[in-house]
Amino acid sequence: MRLKKLVSIGLVFAVSTSYVISGNAASDGRASSGRLIIQSEHETNAEEALRSSPDSSAAETGGRESPTKTVSAKEKVTEEILPGDISVTWANSRVYTDLTLGRYKTITTYGVKGYEDVPFISAHDYLDILCEGKEKITVEDGVMKIAVNGTEALIDPEKDRIRLDDPARFRSEGDVDGGIVSWEEFNVITPSVKHRSTQDKAKPVDISMKEYYMPVIAYEDTILMPFLALQNTFGSIRMSNVLAYNGRDYYNVFAAGDFAMQDGNEAARESPYIEAIYNGPFSGLEKTTQAYADYGYYSVCLLLDLTFGHKEEKNITSFDEYFTRMNARQSMCSTNPSSAMLSEFMLFNYLFGSGHDSLINNRHVFAADLEADPADVSDLADDIKRSEEGRTLLEEQKKKAEEKSAEDEATGNAILGALMEKGWRIPEIVPLLAWTVGINQSRPEDYGDRRLDYAGDTAVIYFSSFDDDTTERDPSYYLDPIKEEDEEKSTFAFFYRCFEDIQKHKRVKNVVINIADNGGGAATALVSVLGFLSKDGEVKITVRDMLAESYREEYYHVDTNLDGAADDADGFGGQYAFYILCSGSSYSCGNALPYFAQKEGLATIIGSAPGGGDCVVATFTDAYGRCACYSGMLKLGTMEGSRFVSDEEATVPDLNMMPSVFDVFTVPWFDVQGIADAVHRYQKGESEIRYTEEESGKSLSEALGKLFGKPGQSEDAKN
Repeated sequence: MRLKKLVSIGLVFAVSTSYVISGNAASDGRASSGRLIIQSEHETNAEEALRSSPDSSAAETGGRESPTKTVSAKEKVTEEILPGDISVTWANSRVYTDLTLGRYKTITTYGVKGYEDVPFISAHDYLDILCEGKEKITVEDGVMKIAVNGTEALIDPEKDRIRLDDPARFRSEGDVDGGIVSWEEFNVITPSVKHRSTQDKAKPVDISMKEYYMPVIAYEDTILMPFLALQNTFGSIRMSNVLAYNGRDYYNVFAAGDFAMQDGNEAARESPYIEAIYNGPFSGLEKTTQAYADYGYYSVCLLLDLTFGHKEEKNITSFDEYFTRMNARQSMCSTNPSSAMLSEFMLFNYLFGSGHDSLINNRHVFAADLEADPADVSDLADDIKRSEEGRTLLEEQKKKAEEKSAEDEATGNAILGALMEKGWRIPEIVPLLAWTVGINQSRPEDYGDRRLDYAGDTAVIYFSSFDDDTTERDPSYYLDPIKEEDEEKSTFAFFYRCFEDIQKHKRVKNVVINIADNGGGAATALVSVLGFLSKDGEVKITVRDMLAESYREEYYHVDTNLDGAADDADGFGGQYAFYILCSGSSYSCGNALPYFAQKEGLATIIGSAPGGGDCVVATFTDAYGRCACYSGMLKLGTMEGSRFVSDEEATVPDLNMMPSVFDVFTVPWFDVQGIADAVHRYQKGESEIRYTEEESGKSLSEALGKLFGKPGQSEDAKN
């Protein structure tokens, strides 16, 4: 049973808030007809205990207020936890790592006095599932040591800390530790023998769990920790933090949501698997306990402190400080899950401001249709209220909200609070969205997601995403040859077929890779494409591991001719003149491909500068079962002297086909003859092409021009 590692560098920002998992959980906690979990006598007793705990009243009343003094998370973590404070909540919680209800592992979920509703589990149990039994665990003097991949981690209950000697190697072993392509993805891609990969020595990581008010408890022959304390450390480092707890069991909510979001899978939103996720014991509760809300908040801080790749750019020392600075802390600690979601939505969809950052579902494992509590979110606007500009905007918002509910007003305040944090600037994501609108309007109907076209001596390969099915396809292409359906799931298979066809067209001298509207995808697919462009199948990728503080030069070989030999017969560099057509809508892998191709001299870049996206996509699952994507800890770029420079805005087109933003609708992004003509004009010495704008598109172009801010404009166009 394996928690699938997701190494993706793709555009995930949702243009609208159309969430992937829709529908309502049963608010009374009863299962729908499709539910496949049998309620036991123990479950009934545990639900009763949940509703009658000292810090909560009955769920039917809608209240979870404690009749006693509220104890802060900081006070609780300093208190000694005695054996009598620990009880078994569920002796048979199920862990579903795969998208089936037929395969699961059974673990024990514990409760700890003072941490009402917070699931505590054995570190042994979690690590055994995470590492697929490949770890070796020993306990010496109360300290748990975990050996895996030739490195060691430890959990020390006495000091309430976790230490990883080499977080990159803990993630995966190979020629390089924690590489972009991992061992299970080696197939047509293999480690290079011709060039040796290099890496800086990783720095150990020490995590003080006291800072996140999560106790580490020595208990019997194991160590107990809050579930998300384990998942957001060990799980996130291995890029496998995908499970959600619904009050009894643990489900792969991220993979379920990802599947339901794909075209043609809409019915999955009401499937037995998703119904099971949202119909657990928590679904009968309208509020969380404060202890659980604090747990949810600090688990988010823990995850992002460790693995968010843009902390430095955004001047974030710790996320607790960041949330406090933007007055989101109170809302995120709300006992109303929907109020907490408001801040998470602002965080991922606005404040982080890139195409990798997006909250992708608003459904939670507590009662459905909960609405944000205005009292919990109103403090998000405090900073604005104290500023003259903020007061002006706030008064305007209040006038608009006079006929609306207090909650609508509070929501408006929250948005203004986020604007204040951004310095009243348009979010960085807006130019990317505007580019996407412009490119999509230029794309012909029924154009398809991948295609190969010819115009004289020029072939144009178009594909809209970087796809890889290596870990899913069994057997490999070496035993089961490429079929037509493989081209839909694998960029390697598609390129293999394209070059089979191109070689039959003897006139072809130029090959253009059109990624004008490619939002990215799998890192393995990126490596595959670079292998086709190289002269010998060799690929170099450079990356900075922000957690391990390690810079790596990773070398791979792509067997482009599928002869089973990683030799110089692979690759097509030198046989054709390669060009990459990109735009501001070329994101993530669509940004990395032109960057590495230009860096290594594999292709000429035409069109405009790509849109950015320098970090691999990391996954986020919170205490409520909500999912998000964000810019993770691996950042693409190059060391220049002693300074690391990311690939975010490093690529400058050799042929600028869009000297003015007004040209977005006139560039032949999808016209094979126009693309071939641009290649020929470059070969004749031109470095910039000006297209005549159609008057009918001028007004829309001007509107988009106000939003664009990407490089690639000539100075006279800017003026």
